[in-house]
Amino acid sequence: LLNEWAIGFYTELDFQNEARNQIRLRNALIDNDIVGVTVPKVYNDLCTRRILVSEWIEGVKLSQCNEEEIREATEFAQEAFLTQLFEVGFFHADPHPGNILKLNKPTPEGHKIALIDCGLMASIDPQDRDNMISAVIHLANKDYASLVDDFINLQILPSDSNRAAIIPLMDKALSPYVKGGGAKKYEEEVRKLYGMEDTSNMQSQ
Repeated sequence: LLNEWAIGFYTELDFQNEARNQIRLRNALIDNDIVGVTVPKVYNDLCTRRILVSEWIEGVKLSQCNEEEIREATEFAQEAFLTQLFEVGFFHADPHPGNILKLNKPTPEGHKIALIDCGLMASIDPQDRDNMISAVIHLANKDYASLVDDFINLQILPSDSNRAAIIPLMDKALSPYVKGGGAKKYEEEVRKLYGMEDTSNMQSQ
């Protein structure tokens, strides 16, 4: 784990590596006809290991947007990220709200969101992509027995896992998530499932 962290930390500080990532991600979105999300153009001849020069983007961080703006952005941003994960196999691995900008005005191509900071990217091989897609389908259908197989194929679970013990736990933990409604709704469902009190309504004694 420490070794992986060290490699990621080192490559994030190499702006030539980030420039290559940014160019590759930008081209991937263009090649897959993604509308709504863009990646700033890189001026590669001006870049060095310590300097990254790219197109100027004016916008605000998604973390500074209101709920309606975030809801609008989510609609097309999810397509961009699912395309990266399941079709391209090369994805932005640090998509916190500070790395997602809502543009002050749409680009001529109709893009409203920009992804920045491509220092930390990751790749997924075709076999793992197939297993991930299978897992999403089985999760959506609440087919937890097949989901165990997917998790074994993805090496999330060991091959000798106790299926009889795992499947009911998956049902209990994941079924509230499948209902939808976002993180808050999931938390509410889990609290009800386990009989937990809502600490936000508790008063200090």
